[in-house]
Amino acid sequence: MIKQISKPNSFLLKALPLSILLISQSLAFNTYAQEANQGISATPEQAEVTPDNIPLPNPLTLKTLLKNYANQSPEISMQIANIDLANSVLGENQVDTNWQANVTGRLGQREFAEETQPHNLLALHVGKVLYDFERASSTLQSDQLSVEQQKIRLEVVENKQRLNVVKAYLNVLLADFQYRIDDEAMAIEYVGFDKVKDRHAIGQLSDVDLLAAEQLYQTALVNRMQAEQFQLKTRLELANVIGLPNERPDELRFPNLKSFKSRSVKEISLQAVQKQVLESNQHLKALEQAQQAQLFALKSAENISSPTVRADAWVGQLSSYPELREGNWKATLSVDIPLYDGGASSAAKTKAQAKMAKLKAEYQQLEQSLRTQVSDIYFQLKLLAAEKKQHQIFGDYADLYLDYSRALYENESSTDLGDAMVRLSEANYNMVAWEFKQALLWLELDYLLGNKISLESSKNVAIAAKTKK
Repeated sequence: MIKQISKPNSFLLKALPLSILLISQSLAFNTYAQEANQGISATPEQAEVTPDNIPLPNPLTLKTLLKNYANQSPEISMQIANIDLANSVLGENQVDTNWQANVTGRLGQREFAEETQPHNLLALHVGKVLYDFERASSTLQSDQLSVEQQKIRLEVVENKQRLNVVKAYLNVLLADFQYRIDDEAMAIEYVGFDKVKDRHAIGQLSDVDLLAAEQLYQTALVNRMQAEQFQLKTRLELANVIGLPNERPDELRFPNLKSFKSRSVKEISLQAVQKQVLESNQHLKALEQAQQAQLFALKSAENISSPTVRADAWVGQLSSYPELREGNWKATLSVDIPLYDGGASSAAKTKAQAKMAKLKAEYQQLEQSLRTQVSDIYFQLKLLAAEKKQHQIFGDYADLYLDYSRALYENESSTDLGDAMVRLSEANYNMVAWEFKQALLWLELDYLLGNKISLESSKNVAIAAKTKK
């Protein structure tokens, strides 16, 4: 029987410095990975959400909403989660090619030369893939581009939320204007109906006249009630858009929209605007990043069955008989050459190529959609001047008609002074709606151009296009 040689655990003392060194290197790699992930994850400002228990200021301004309440929405939260998921995939795919250190232990018995012998193991193992024909490098670049793509999409979602806030805010103001018009019209119809009732009571008007007057009053009353409900509806929508569904915005200030009056498309063609949008659109940039990432993913898939060179080292008690058999350390340089992968390489390449084809189709589809959207906005911007003139003429007519009706009223002649007042209110509504339409069209174009949604003065799209030429 071979006697087990008992030696002091001097190898443990020898292995201790090396263990400390390897562990410190491992911690350094982990720290570097964490710092890298922190550098590409969502910022605290992007993840910040306004608490539900903070009431909205009263009166409320659009500038305040864009500054303090436009950074929260489920879409933004989901996109921040997508960034975190992309970061996790980035870190996960680096695990197999990074340095690995672990302690391997075993307590066992085995039969050798018809004898039962101890078969114990306690060793520190360190290993790393040295070369895999750029498979890991391609995967790393693909994952990094995927993270950048998700960050671009976050900017798109944040900008879309700002645009939604502006639309919801302006809808509330328009609802308030419409309510004033319908309230005036209802009051006028009520006065007319009351006069008809008095004349009907003394027999001057028939039942048909009474019912006709009441029908007009009831129609005006329903219109007023609908306008009142629409006031509440638009306020609920605004509160929901900013993520505060329990709030009820009360008084809203009229926003300063002067910066949009100086913008014009008179000196630029539709093709120039479309070209500028296709060059600057954030959605397209995100898809470009996705295509670049998929190119690296395809390259990695093509090398999925390539040979792998790996280095490993063990230090410690490799067997119960270190002096006769395994010793106290060993190091290996191994090569893994796949001969048959069961079709894994072909399937991976086919999948990567299909994803690339899909991304290219999505890119072309988005280009077509953007051209259509830009065309619609462009032609509406072209019509703004004519529409403004139309509303101004109607406003002048309503103003003169009110003076005319007031003069007849003062002379105790038959007059429709109330109807003239409603027309003047409608003229004011038309001009306000036109101003809001002008602002929203430019903001929608800014969104397609990738510009931050803001009420401040922005560079004229025509000037920007000329600069690029």
